[in-house]
Amino acid sequence: MNEQKPKATAAISPVKTSEVNAPKMLALAIDFGVVYTKVQDGQIMAPIRADMTLQERLGQIYKQKDKYLVTATGYRHLNKVASISIVTPQSVIVDGHPVPNPHIERNSRTRAIESVNIRKMGIGYSPAGNVVVLDKTLFYNVYTYFIQSIQAKMKRVVWISGKPTDKKEFPNCAVYGTADEKPKAAGRWAFFLTEEPLGIWINYEDQAINDCLEEHTQRQRFGDRMATTIVERNILKDHPAIAVSQVFEKTGNAGIQATVTIHGWRNDNSPRNISEIMRRAEDGKESADFEVQAEIITEVDTEEEKATRKEVVEAEGEAIGPEDMGNPAKDKEPPQEFFDRQARELAKEKRGK
Repeated sequence: MNEQKPKATAAISPVKTSEVNAPKMLALAIDFGVVYTKVQDGQIMAPIRADMTLQERLGQIYKQKDKYLVTATGYRHLNKVASISIVTPQSVIVDGHPVPNPHIERNSRTRAIESVNIRKMGIGYSPAGNVVVLDKTLFYNVYTYFIQSIQAKMKRVVWISGKPTDKKEFPNCAVYGTADEKPKAAGRWAFFLTEEPLGIWINYEDQAINDCLEEHTQRQRFGDRMATTIVERNILKDHPAIAVSQVFEKTGNAGIQATVTIHGWRNDNSPRNISEIMRRAEDGKESADFEVQAEIITEVDTEEEKATRKEVVEAEGEAIGPEDMGNPAKDKEPPQEFFDRQARELAKEKRGK
């Protein structure tokens, strides 16, 4: 005799038209207890949990000093579950006035990008099922990161047996000073202002400075895409649907990888719903239906900017910088990036046949 399995039954009250926009909890009476879920805009929200694997070889995580962080590519992978909608408001505030978004300033003579002002919003559900809007504005100044890259070269010291020494790795690459005090050391020098009257004299015969100039050219070419990648990465990193920055790595069959648990909500929000939320958030209208968290990003971590530049430049099919390829004079073998790049190029060749 077959034993009948208990059937799950639920009593669902009809939703009134006037209550469609008001999120509410729904009690489902099941044989083994009462389960609570959420109803919003007339639909039952279904919770989702997924354990997502991020891999270093796929460019989804990267090592910064002694920790592993998630790249923009990695966050886009996690967002397959989190389902945060990235939208672009029509305007961004520059010097106190609204201008078309994004606002890109170019050199009048070379037409190279000098700065990018961009505003993005991330609209998604928190683990509790509430709509959260992250409104972030980024000011990306190409000149600032050029100066920072020079300063980073000036600070680098020689390491011996895994320990830093007092000896500078690039002692003749640049010095601080004023425009009227040209360095007496050998080299060909050019002055760049930092804070008047102080600035940095660079020796453009030094290879370290040539590397900085190459990076600067990449920012001038891809500044808009880099700014977009940075602001979207920060939105996904900070949104409560993901809220992951540092990950704990482990070695798997495919190399270094990390597992991240993502909680999401399956929903049927249409572009019309998302556009309405964006419009109300952009106008600064408070609402009980969603929470807005706004931030102006004025400075990006140097390592994050470097990782983003590498990611964008490689996506454009450009050669990566000399620093990323290692130093043949010091390294016993090329860095992993060298082999990874070879594998990618070989795969492209095979696909082309």
